[in-house]
Amino acid sequence: MKKAFYIFTIMSTISLTLFSSCSNKDGMKQEDVALQTAKAYYDQLVNGDYATFVDGTLQNDSIPEDYKAQLILNMQMYIEQQNKAHQGIARVEALRATCDSVKLPNDSTIMTAQAFLALCFKDSMREEIVVPMVKKNDIWYLR
Repeated sequence: MKKAFYIFTIMSTISLTLFSSCSNKDGMKQEDVALQTAKAYYDQLVNGDYATFVDGTLQNDSIPEDYKAQLILNMQMYIEQQNKAHQGIARVEALRATCDSVKLPNDSTIMTAQAFLALCFKDSMREEIVVPMVKKNDIWYLR
């Protein structure tokens, strides 16, 4: 239940922020929403909330609990590795995103995005990463 609250809070904050600052006459740009959602998930990872990060993946509700626990442990080990290699991650920066949509034979559409983030390490190193995203039921998830 706590995880659902965090995800709801993240999504609400992103939606309200983008609605108030990035809307145009056609509505919000999906690239901006996907980018800010990816950043929010990675902010949770950097802050040690590994479960929320894993819950941000597509179809997280259909994976076995044992596997989900392994994914959470993997995220924790990744952060520990970055702490050893770079003294940790200082911040995550949202750079840009691109969106695409695919029309399926049943006339439904799948929207995907590539979110470009920068991981800024405490030792002044910086790494750009590409985060694949997919939109399901009006929510952007990590793919």
